[in-house]
Amino acid sequence: KDGWSAEAFHAKLDKQGPAVVFCRTAAGGVFGGYNPKGWVNYGEYRSSLAAFLFVWPDGDTTQLPTKLLKVGGAALAQVDDGSGPKFGMDSLVILLREDNPKRVTSKLGSFYEKLPGGINSVLPDGRREDQLTELKVYTGVYKDGEYVPFTDAEPFALY
Repeated sequence: KDGWSAEAFHAKLDKQGPAVVFCRTAAGGVFGGYNPKGWVNYGEYRSSLAAFLFVWPDGDTTQLPTKLLKVGGAALAQVDDGSGPKFGMDSLVILLREDNPKRVTSKLGSFYEKLPGGINSVLPDGRREDQLTELKVYTGVYKDGEYVPFTDAEPFALY
């Protein structure tokens, strides 16, 4: 609806507070992540122990998803570097680059826990890369003048 670019992503989502990312892929993957710190596009790594990923391993959204917790401490819960959503450096990466805007990659284990059985990707069949068919991001709804959390830089924040 709003375009497949990092610019469109940040124009809509910067300084909107916590968010949920929801994705579907060409290979049938259904997954996403919760970003409690939101995006501000200041080029920082945002830390949080409350961030998590979720995945429907077989794509069946009538069942409950599997929740993947943040591991290795709070650091790099989310990378806010001007690209699309990135959870950890490699756990769930959607760069929204001009040359391949729908490309998604995943490698679990360093920043977010692996799936049961040691599967180290949220993508179908443990693959490392796929093409998005759907990307939705949900944020809170705030009244005019209401405080929106996490709308500025967070140097050295670990919560």
